[in-house]
Amino acid sequence: MIKALLLEYSKRFEERSQAIVLSSRVRLARNFTQFKFPAHAGDRERVEILDFAKRYIEKLKDFKIFIDLSVLTQPEQLALQERRVISKELLERKSGTGVICSDRSSASIMVNEEDHLRIQVINNGLQLRDSWKKINDIDDVIDDGHYAFSPTMGYLTTCPSNLGTGMRASVMLHLPGLSMAEQVRHLVEAVQQIGIVVRGMHGEGTKALGHIYQISNQQTLGISEVDEIQRLEHIIRTIIDQEIAAREGLLKYNHAQFLDKIGRIYGILRSCYTLTSEEAFEMLAWMRLATDCGFIDEKNRAGIDRYMVESQPGNLVVLYDKDLSTEERDCLRAENMRIFFRKIQDFQFDT
Repeated sequence: MIKALLLEYSKRFEERSQAIVLSSRVRLARNFTQFKFPAHAGDRERVEILDFAKRYIEKLKDFKIFIDLSVLTQPEQLALQERRVISKELLERKSGTGVICSDRSSASIMVNEEDHLRIQVINNGLQLRDSWKKINDIDDVIDDGHYAFSPTMGYLTTCPSNLGTGMRASVMLHLPGLSMAEQVRHLVEAVQQIGIVVRGMHGEGTKALGHIYQISNQQTLGISEVDEIQRLEHIIRTIIDQEIAAREGLLKYNHAQFLDKIGRIYGILRSCYTLTSEEAFEMLAWMRLATDCGFIDEKNRAGIDRYMVESQPGNLVVLYDKDLSTEERDCLRAENMRIFFRKIQDFQFDT
């Protein structure tokens, strides 16, 4: 079941990705009035919460895939975390946890993470408004007057920072231009002043591997969901314009060094024998940039994006359906890269 779910995710990469925006996600935190919040609920009550939540989620026609985390192997759990279907915090809960996914895997609901429900929708590219519309429809179906809600404070959540709308909207951006121009620090300082947070791709405390950053709203109280979505989208479009200008600057003023870096990485991927997951991710991010610049044909973008996910440890083990040592994973990952990039014969620099 997990392998089938991951393959369904991979199909989404067949759609053309935007050059700078990888994905958009909207997440809602919700709690039921008749139960203690997960952190204070005992094992038996968390199981009751899970059963209660499943009954209401069954109203959603597309949500047919229930995953009991307790029966998954460690690689299967890791693979779902790598795909952002579940969080590290959910895995740390000992009982009464699960995730319910839509048939097309663009939406999922975690039960008994920090809050009773963590509903999320992820779409390719800059689709914050579409993601919000879909998650709002899901929320309306589940809500039957059971949500913990205050007329003055909005939706009640475990963490005070989520009070109000309970909504977090985020966009995953590939920002190599701003990174290499050493402008990211200034970007972080500027957006923090207006309530926007910049993190690594896996959230708080994680590194920005491959110059990929997650940018999200911080304000949830005193503003409507629609207004916050529109505000974040406006900020993202401004960052996109800055990234384009930074890339143009690199091509204009650091042309030789820029092309040398891309060419060397392309050569490594065509001939390497071992690759760690972090090395593969960093190099594939450079190849993504090479595609943006026209050095690699656009038809290869979907494969590059797919391997950025499928080369991660958990996904690699699950997709090959066998136990793999660290060395075996590194060798298999490198073999996949050799096969893929040797097929790219039209790699060329516009000199």
